[in-house]
Amino acid sequence: MSRISIFGFTGSIGTQALSVIEKYPSKFELDVLVCNKNIDLAVELLEKHKPKNVFVTDAEARSEIMASCPAEINFFDSMHSLRKYLNDNKSDIYLSAISSFDCIDLTIDAAKSGKKLLLANKESLVVFGKQIMHECKQAKTQVIPIDSEHFSLFTALKNKDLFEISKVYLTASGGPFVGQKLSELQNKTPEEALKHPNWDMGAKISIDSATLVNKCFELIEAKYLFSLDPELLDIMIHRQSIIHSMLEFKDGSVEAQMSQPSMIIPLAYGLLGEHSKDVKKDFSLDLLNRDIDLSLEHFPEDRKKLRDITLDVMKSEDNSGLVFATLNDIAVKKFLNKEIKFGDIYNLILDNYYLIEKKEVNSIQELETNRLEIVNFIEGN
Repeated sequence: MSRISIFGFTGSIGTQALSVIEKYPSKFELDVLVCNKNIDLAVELLEKHKPKNVFVTDAEARSEIMASCPAEINFFDSMHSLRKYLNDNKSDIYLSAISSFDCIDLTIDAAKSGKKLLLANKESLVVFGKQIMHECKQAKTQVIPIDSEHFSLFTALKNKDLFEISKVYLTASGGPFVGQKLSELQNKTPEEALKHPNWDMGAKISIDSATLVNKCFELIEAKYLFSLDPELLDIMIHRQSIIHSMLEFKDGSVEAQMSQPSMIIPLAYGLLGEHSKDVKKDFSLDLLNRDIDLSLEHFPEDRKKLRDITLDVMKSEDNSGLVFATLNDIAVKKFLNKEIKFGDIYNLILDNYYLIEKKEVNSIQELETNRLEIVNFIEGN
C-alpha cells in the first residue's frame, strides 16, 4: 500500500486525484492532505476519504473545518509542524497541486524525499526550477509532470536522442478568447475569461489560459523538467486540446502525442505507475470519430512580447521567472477583484518586467523576500 500526500486537495487536480484513489482502496493510504480555505468542499472530502493528517493554511478556515470533521483526523497547527512531520514520515507519493507558488516549501520537501513527486504546480518551476530539479536529482526523487502537455512530453521523450530533435511544440487551446485579437480583449469580464472551452480548472489557471500566460509558464516548466534548450521550445494553438505536444525531428518528420482532454490520464499514470486499462475504458481516443478536428495555428503575433519575456526567463539564471510569475499573480488578482480590465493584465506585466532589478535567488527565504519587494514595487507605482 502506497502512502500519498496531496498538497491542494480541494482544487481541480486534487479532487480528480482523490477520484482515482478511491477506486483502489487497497493500493493507497491518504497520509497528509493540505488546502487553503475551501471550507465546504474540504469538510465533504475529509468526511468521505478520512486521511490521517490535514493542514489548512488559513487559520480561520482551519478552526471551522476542524469543528466539522471526525475527531480521529489529526490537524497540524502550523506549517512548521507539518514540515517536521513530513521530514520524519515520508510518503511514497506526493502530489503538488497548490495554485501559483504558494506553499513552495512543501514542493521542496517532496523534491528532497527520494520518493515520487507528481508535479502539477508549474509556477514552482517558473520561480525556482533550477533548485527544485537539483534537489530531485540529488535525492533521486522521481518526477512525473501532471500537466497534460508535460505528461505527453514525458512519454514522448523516453528513449529519444535530443540531438535528433529540431523543435518541441506544446499546444494551447487558446482559451475562451481563441482567435480574437488583443485589441478585442480589453474589456472582457472575469465571468467571460473563466469560461474555458475544454477544461474545468480553478480561477487562477483559467485566467492564465485566457491570457496565454499559462502556456508561457509551461515552456519554462518544460525547459527545467527535460533540460531542453530554450530555442527548441515553441507553442502551437490547437483548439481541440487533443494533441498535447509534438516533436519535430531534423528530417522534418513529426510525432504527436494525443489523448482526450482529461487530467485523469496523467494522474492515473502517476499514481498507479502504469498506463491503466481502467482509464482506457473511460478516456479512449476514438481516432475514427468524424467529429475529431486536429487544427493547428500559430501563437498570436500580438502576444509576441509575452513570448519574448518567456525566452528571456528561460535564458536567465536569476530571478526573472519570479518577476514574471509575481507580476502575473498581482495582475490576475486585480482583474478577478475587478480593479483592472482584462487588457491591463498584459500592461502590468509588460510595463514592469524589464524595470525590476534581476538578481540571484538561492533560497526560499530570498525568494519570499524578493517576491515582497516586487509586490511593493508595483504598489508604490
